Amino acid sequence: MQSVSVPPGKYEFLVVVPDKPGVREKRLEVRHIHFSNMQPNVENGSWKTGGALLNSVPKDDNPDSLDFMGSTLVCVAKSVEEVREQLSKDIYATSGVWDMDKIQIYPFRAAFRQP
Repeated sequence: MQSVSVPPGKYEFLVVVPDKPGVREKRLEVRHIHFSNMQPNVENGSWKTGGALLNSVPKDDNPDSLDFMGSTLVCVAKSVEEVREQLSKDIYATSGVWDMDKIQIYPFRAAFRQP
């Protein structure tokens, strides 16, 4: 099995960030901005994968029916502080969707990644 490589001096971090209570409508309102603004981080390799954490298994793919509880992603950065700085600029952070006081950031080493 081949391990996943990252640029020298950078590391992968697994991020779990919960939503604040009662922000579902705000999340849906700014979601398109979140997706648009994250593209440069995806394209430059800073954000490897990510998505919504859910309270329950979705019944369909309609975002309006998803029971959101937060987000998770894998970031490539030099430090936890750099990850926190990147995420603090996201619309979910600046609009009060994410509870940045409860963010969890763990150094992460992927053993494999499926395309």
